[in-house]
Amino acid sequence: MWGYQKHVQISFKVSAESLFNKLDIGLNPNVFFIGVLIEDRNNRHPICIEPDDTGFHVSSFSDVDQLASELIKVDSESKIIHSHPIAQENHDHRISKRAYRDSILKTLRKVGAYGEEDYFVAFPTYVEGYLVFTALSLNKNVLSKYYALTKDKWNEKYCISRSFIESCINTFLGECTQALKDPNYESGAISRKPDELLRDSARNLMYTVSTSGGNLDGLHDLYDACNEIASMKYEGAEGLGGLIITPYDHKNLKMTLQLKEPIKMRNRRKVRKFLELTDSDSYIVSDSALIYGLGKLTGKYNPKDENIFVVDFKSHFKWELSHDENPMMVVEYGFPTLPKEKISREKFYSDLPRLFKDIKKKQIDDLWEVTLEATKQKHGAMLIISLQAEVEAERLGNQCFPLEPFKLNEKLVAQTTSIDGGVLMDEKANCHAIGVILDGIATLKGDSSRGSRYNSAVRYYEHFGSEVPLMIVVVSEDGMINLIPDLKPQIRHSDITEAIDNFRKILESENINKKYFNRGMNFFKSVNFYLTEEECKTINSLRHQIEEKFADDLVWVRIVYEELKPNPDMDKSYYKDE
Repeated sequence: MWGYQKHVQISFKVSAESLFNKLDIGLNPNVFFIGVLIEDRNNRHPICIEPDDTGFHVSSFSDVDQLASELIKVDSESKIIHSHPIAQENHDHRISKRAYRDSILKTLRKVGAYGEEDYFVAFPTYVEGYLVFTALSLNKNVLSKYYALTKDKWNEKYCISRSFIESCINTFLGECTQALKDPNYESGAISRKPDELLRDSARNLMYTVSTSGGNLDGLHDLYDACNEIASMKYEGAEGLGGLIITPYDHKNLKMTLQLKEPIKMRNRRKVRKFLELTDSDSYIVSDSALIYGLGKLTGKYNPKDENIFVVDFKSHFKWELSHDENPMMVVEYGFPTLPKEKISREKFYSDLPRLFKDIKKKQIDDLWEVTLEATKQKHGAMLIISLQAEVEAERLGNQCFPLEPFKLNEKLVAQTTSIDGGVLMDEKANCHAIGVILDGIATLKGDSSRGSRYNSAVRYYEHFGSEVPLMIVVVSEDGMINLIPDLKPQIRHSDITEAIDNFRKILESENINKKYFNRGMNFFKSVNFYLTEEECKTINSLRHQIEEKFADDLVWVRIVYEELKPNPDMDKSYYKDE
């Protein structure tokens, strides 16, 4: 494709690993290049991929020119006309590059739809007749675990980041594009260090937050403002409290104390002093440029609006950004990172009906409110939700405080979790005991790296979980939250049967497509837990027959697949209703 590309690709991959491994969540980054020839040059391939072991074939990108042309036609900016010819030329080039990038991205995600990676593509750089695109792959399942906003543009025009991970991706890809523009790009180096890229990514995410306030004066300073405020002490005390970043006149905002003249966020000391007035109900109200006083959120906020963000100052030099009670980023001593994984509302609402067959939606709502409040307890907490809570309270009477049953709500959680031990409640959120010390037998499913609260919950569930519907919520002091049992998500069984039918068609076709074969096997590997014994036998048999047809193909680089085996923990509850 062009000189030194292998060396550059390896260097970019090392840089990606250095950056994303800092997040410590197992994203497994990989980097490769796709080159699209845009000049008539002899002895040049129209499409090049480097390295050649990416799993993608150049034929997959044969329609990239046509797709890019179609995307240019529907681009909203293609109708903009500039009076100056150079401005118009630059405008047209930008639209064309964006269309090529999007066509490459669509192709990667279509071909890799059943794989374990998601793909991201940088804006191209012109190198020796080619538009060279840096492509980044990250683990799809890990990405899906972290909260992200839905809007990717501000004022339907300016691109914004939807999460800290996405901001890191955009920052890294931007560095790749700039590095390839360097006439000495063969040095293959992204000069900036990972910590610097992470801080830039955090600034970009806070730019997204600033846009929600609607005040252009505060767009680029919010990240540094929060860091400086978190670093300050007022009369020797650490600052606790927070900011609500939102338009001053937001319908879900009620002012409780209003300043006659707003204070500029640039006046950090005044903002820090004003922070002393906040409490658990009142936050400083700011549009990112000015603070207007104290206020609190009221009514039912529509999270799809994405125009209310909260910055909580947790301790000296530490603050956290959240949206709709979903943590998005934690910054400590000026270093940004992802928040530790919190409890998933979707998972909670999916798991409860699978464990408690006749539970009502209102009952799940009540349990969710209590659970959500328990996750906020800094000293940790444990909720035991049992269909036989009354019986267990009596059985464990000597190692707990049995109570006259009462309806537990979020306002009482702090009191009931203030002593050691768990809170025992039924599926209707009626509390039967507090300070519960769980019993159980030793199990191989414990974790020596976790505390006694977590391991006692695992032992208890292993001993009693098969006898009675039961769920335990464990909130550790380090902020980690676990649902026990940790059920795998439900999937549609029809997706599996359809994939098996398509796999059978591969065998029946005259010319067996190796790409479709590998795609099918990647899908079956990813859903191995959900396969029945009969389905495993069918897939294994089809795979052997297909591989036999490949046996005479000396060119084929074969991937060795292990035999699929059914999981003994699998049952029909893991299938969604269709």
